[in-house]
Amino acid sequence: MRKELQDLVVIIPAYKPDEALIDFSTDLLTRGFAEIIVVNDGSGEAFNNTFSEIEKLGCTLLMHEVNKGKGRALKTAFEYVLAQNPNVKGVVTADADGQHLIGDIIHVGETMLKRKKATMVLGSRVMNKKAPLRSRLGNGITRTVFRIVSGQKVYDTQTGLRAIPTDSLEEMLKLRGEHYEYEMNMLLDAKRMKLAIKEIDIETVYIDDNSGSHFNAWLDSWRIYRLIIWKT
Repeated sequence: MRKELQDLVVIIPAYKPDEALIDFSTDLLTRGFAEIIVVNDGSGEAFNNTFSEIEKLGCTLLMHEVNKGKGRALKTAFEYVLAQNPNVKGVVTADADGQHLIGDIIHVGETMLKRKKATMVLGSRVMNKKAPLRSRLGNGITRTVFRIVSGQKVYDTQTGLRAIPTDSLEEMLKLRGEHYEYEMNMLLDAKRMKLAIKEIDIETVYIDDNSGSHFNAWLDSWRIYRLIIWKT
């Protein structure tokens, strides 16, 4: 158990997760993080047992009565941290679909803690042949558009594994976006917030061709590209 992990809260926004999230949460709880927050983003009654088990384990469970989107789920968790656990040094956001390994979550968080300058650390997936074609194409297009309009080079603009300093959460809450485009806004506004961006390589994990993802290739991509264009 690493002492420095006591300075980090792990946040997991979850919409209709499978029961693997229980094992994932169990493993995280043994690592010594300050807190594990799971946000039930309006998953419905069919998933109550899964979330009940997660809460019984010792995770903090936050609830949305209806599905509000990943961005809103993250904001709900950020608000909770600022109100209930403001002395931690940072939060690590991770997806509920099994893509992120425990070791990578720890690595991203520890890298952020070691930085002298306020930094958002991204867990960057290597888009090799293991990744579904739609993920490779989507990330490649978004990466190119993002670089053209922002002048910044970020390889994995769509990663959900991010470590963010607690001091930046109030500004993060002011950003627009209720769905996946909110994560793009984090990148677009990082410079304004005087928040450096650092990427570190993580293991690329896709289960059943990433069938557990709720990213809508058309609707969410449109929200992201519209946001990038609007920012320019």
